[in-house]
Amino acid sequence: MKKLIIAATLAALTVTSAAMAAPLRNPQPGDLKANANYGFDQKEGGRSAKSRLTGGDVTYVLNNHWDIQYVNNYTKGDNDNKINENYLVGNYRFTPYLSAYAGGSYVKTETYNTTKSYGYQVGLKGQLPLAERWQGFASVGVGDDVNTYEVGVGYDITPNWDAHIKYRSSSVDVDNYDDDVKGWQVGMGYKF
Repeated sequence: MKKLIIAATLAALTVTSAAMAAPLRNPQPGDLKANANYGFDQKEGGRSAKSRLTGGDVTYVLNNHWDIQYVNNYTKGDNDNKINENYLVGNYRFTPYLSAYAGGSYVKTETYNTTKSYGYQVGLKGQLPLAERWQGFASVGVGDDVNTYEVGVGYDITPNWDAHIKYRSSSVDVDNYDDDVKGWQVGMGYKF
């Protein structure tokens, strides 16, 4: 019964929250994967941020080289500043271990006033098998509003479920906000 409750909770987190997490291993056309992340030891600027559900991503594999991906990262500072990053990107795989991405960004910051900004981001992602069930992953992205990087490690629990831990940093520069959002995130992923 405990396993069923844990599985249902993780599935609910995955479905209700759609930033890159452990990537698909051996992606096949038609694969769909969702990841949900929980942030801890977060920083918003030089201030602490709340430990909370911080977003995730959804990836759909179009063919042997192309994926489409939606990514969300949400940070709420202890001072109630809110930074909500959203990306819709296309990923092109050069090899099983290296891909490039490009797409649009939508960033909403809520500080002393609210600002919404539409822009772009381009970058590189990599993944590397570390052992039979372990993989390392990293990404770096640059854009007109946000520059990001992350590095992490994932573990395949089953062929469909995986867990990951990562460190993520975003340098956000929109009209009323110019600061860094960073910290550790743990999460789960499910491949449908």
